[in-house]
Amino acid sequence: MAKKSKQPEFVHCKVTLTTHPKAPWRVSFPVEENGVTRRKRRMFSTEEKARDFATIHDKDVIDHGVRFGGITAEARRAFDFYRDARHDLRADGIEPPTFEQLVADAVAALRKDHAARQRQRVTVADAVEAFKSYKATRVGPRQRQALKCELKRFAVVFGDRPIESLTAPEIEAWLGSLRSARSDGQAISPQTRNKLRKILKSLFTFACSTAQSWCPRNPLDDITPEKVKESEPEAYTVAETTAILSAALAMKSPLLPELALGFFAGLRPTETMLLDLGAIRFDADEFRVPAGTKTGARVAPLTPACKAWLAAQTRRTGAACLLTRKDHSLEMRGILKAAGVRSIYDGRRHSFITYRTAETRDVARVADECGNSPNIIKKHYRQLATTAAAKEFFAIRPAKRGKSKITNIAEGRISA
Repeated sequence: MAKKSKQPEFVHCKVTLTTHPKAPWRVSFPVEENGVTRRKRRMFSTEEKARDFATIHDKDVIDHGVRFGGITAEARRAFDFYRDARHDLRADGIEPPTFEQLVADAVAALRKDHAARQRQRVTVADAVEAFKSYKATRVGPRQRQALKCELKRFAVVFGDRPIESLTAPEIEAWLGSLRSARSDGQAISPQTRNKLRKILKSLFTFACSTAQSWCPRNPLDDITPEKVKESEPEAYTVAETTAILSAALAMKSPLLPELALGFFAGLRPTETMLLDLGAIRFDADEFRVPAGTKTGARVAPLTPACKAWLAAQTRRTGAACLLTRKDHSLEMRGILKAAGVRSIYDGRRHSFITYRTAETRDVARVADECGNSPNIIKKHYRQLATTAAAKEFFAIRPAKRGKSKITNIAEGRISA
């Protein structure tokens, strides 16, 4: 009997006989998926079909590598169609791009179209919320609150608009229309507009990033900040400070502890929310200010004026300020209106630093007491004042009972 010819061996494929009732012949072959080579299996009804498939696939892998060997029949048909069409195009005098370039251009067009559709669906309101979530773990509470307040106004006006549709002139017009809540409807200052531009530029930079691709470019790149005229920081005069504290005392305002600590100890409003009045000892000349959102803990001076005004109200424990941000703003407006005094941003702290520096003639000491650097004190907080004005400022005391004027209380006899 003649010997049966030996079947050819394959380098990459393996043909085996199984017990499957309908397709007993199995071919194991390599393919590449997501950059990783794996082995797959296909079942055939006859040995001839199995070996034909293994022969073709084995040759493709040997000639072109595993990746080529995994090309589907659909892709092969696409290339056959391109090859035939290329022949016809050349016959008509048209030189077509390569198959690779044709596919790359088609994929790029799909990506561009998808990105355009995505941008059209992202509104300013949605972008603002996404930006705030992105910043939630990257900035402190104070910065988060600033972002929330400033971007809220922006989203109210432009919230329904696709973010990519906004232009630099529109944004500038909006900034120019903003009015201050603290100064009877006057336009906000150039410095405040620059601050808003910086926040909005961060928002659009986020929207233009590769991860989002909501905007083709940042419109704030076309806007330069305004020049801000350098001016001396503002502070309340002795008469204005007296009027404010007198009005708060007459109204029995819950802000009186905060006013006293701001005017005569230099505390920030946010710091008064963290300070427990019960921790202040009236027999001491200083007290500890807990770490806040801007600086660490520090020791502030407990001036006789501060003691006198703290003693002029009945509350002795709890946070120096218990009001919410909104209620605080409304209460402060009422006090200023009753006192007939205009609002100065951060005016209480400005006033303390102004007169404390005039009293001590030591900027470094005042900077340490207030949790700032000497340069910041000089640039943003201190107004030039005389030693005589400082003496008058720190002599402000609550009125004695039965009197309507503010008079000085001798040291050691603090009373309401």
